[in-house]
Amino acid sequence: MSDDTIRRRLITIPVTVVLFLVVSVCFPVLVTASLLVDSMRAVLWRTPAVASRLIVFLWLYLLGEMWALVALAGAGLLTSERSVGLTYRLQGAWAAWTFESMRAAFSLSFREEGLEHVPPAPILVLARHASLVDTMLPARYVTRAHGIRLRYVLKKELLIDPALDIGGNRLPNHFVDRGAAAAEAEVTAIQALAEGMADSEGVMIYPEGTRYSDEKRERYVAPLVRQGGIIGEIASRYEKVLPPRPGGTLALLDATSADVVVLAHRGLEGFATLKDIWSRDLVGSRIDVRLWRVPRSDIPEGRSQRVEWLYRIWADIDAWVSEKRHVG
Repeated sequence: MSDDTIRRRLITIPVTVVLFLVVSVCFPVLVTASLLVDSMRAVLWRTPAVASRLIVFLWLYLLGEMWALVALAGAGLLTSERSVGLTYRLQGAWAAWTFESMRAAFSLSFREEGLEHVPPAPILVLARHASLVDTMLPARYVTRAHGIRLRYVLKKELLIDPALDIGGNRLPNHFVDRGAAAAEAEVTAIQALAEGMADSEGVMIYPEGTRYSDEKRERYVAPLVRQGGIIGEIASRYEKVLPPRPGGTLALLDATSADVVVLAHRGLEGFATLKDIWSRDLVGSRIDVRLWRVPRSDIPEGRSQRVEWLYRIWADIDAWVSEKRHVG
C-alpha cells in the first residue's frame, strides 16, 4: 500500500464515519427541516419533494458505506484467494444497496431491453456516462443479472469513496489519473485489465471519460469539427453524448478478442450533479436501459477504422437517447 493511499484513507474513512454519525443523530431534525423546505417549494413552485428524499438517500448511502467498510475489513483478514472472492460479492451487494436506495428514495422505475445479449463472457462493456450513479448499472445488469465479474476502468477521483477505494483496489480494476502526464502508462494499465480474462469475466469502461453536459459536448465537438473528416462529421451530429475518447477502448480491443456489449441509458441525466437533482423533476421518473452485443467479427481492424467504428456506436447511442427523449 502506497503512502498516498494511506494518507487518503486516513482522511476519507474518518470523515465518512463522522458524517454518518452526525446525519444519524440529526436525522429527525434534518427530515423535519427538509419537509418544511419541500412544502414551501410545493406551494411556491409546485415542485415534488426533493430535499427530504435527498436526506433519506444520504443516510442510506452512508449506512451502506458503514457496513461495507466493516465487511471489507473482515474480508481483508482472509487468505488472498478467499479475500478476493468475498470482496467481489461485497462489491455486488454494496452496488445493489446503493442502486436500490436511489431507486426507492426517488421512486424511480426502470425498463430494460436486451438483457439477453449480455452473456456469454468474456466481454468488453462500453457504457454511456451521464450521471453520478450510472456506475451502478453494469453491476446490476451484467454482474448481478448474469454472474459476470467485471474489471472496471474508473476515474481516480472516485477514490474519495472509502468503500470503493478499498474494495476497488483489492480487485483487478484501474483508477485512471485523467491529469496524468504519462498518458501512455495509463493506457498500458487499462490494456492489462483485458489480458487473461476468464470465461466468467469482463472489462467495463466509459469511453466518454466524463459525465455528459451540453457545455462539454459543445467544447469537445468543436475541435473535431474544425479538423474535418469523417470523425468531425459524425461528432457534429451528437445531441446527448460526448465524443468518445478512443485510447482506452482501443487498448482493450488490442488485448482481447472478446465481443463488445454496449450499455446505453436514458433518464439519469438529472443525477449528473447535486444541482441537477435539486432543480429537475426526477421524482417518479422512468429510466430506460438498453444493451446490445457487437460480435468481434463486426469490429474492424486498424486504428482509424476502429475509431470511426466507436464514434458510430456512440452515434447509435445518441440516436436512441434522443428518440427516447423526444417521445418521452
